[in-house]
Amino acid sequence: MVISALRAHNVCQITMADINIAHRLPNKDNKNRDIIVSLKSRQTKFDIMANRKQLKGSNIYINEDMTKLNLHVLMCMKKKMPDEINSAWFMNGKIFYEDHMDKIQTVKFEDYEHWTNLPWPYNTPKRQ
Repeated sequence: MVISALRAHNVCQITMADINIAHRLPNKDNKNRDIIVSLKSRQTKFDIMANRKQLKGSNIYINEDMTKLNLHVLMCMKKKMPDEINSAWFMNGKIFYEDHMDKIQTVKFEDYEHWTNLPWPYNTPKRQ
């Protein structure tokens, strides 16, 4: 399924030999379960990540596997600082963001606490 989807959308010409292991992740309703794929080569991963734009509009999304901490910091940056950050993303184990001056910055691990301790905007609905 992964191989045929990537080939059909001209993302890359991946084969079974490129995949170390792949499996679906569990979820509550057992529908639309994510698939996690471990690749044998970093270059194959880079090729896929570079061409994942080809999947736009296909309802197929490719994301890197992130730790809970990295995901939390990334979401804090996106939600807490929308006026100062144009965009934020995760790539190759690092968080990057583009500031309001269109300069791309790397988030250092020692700055994680700063980003997570920023106050939430008032218009953000709270979870219950």
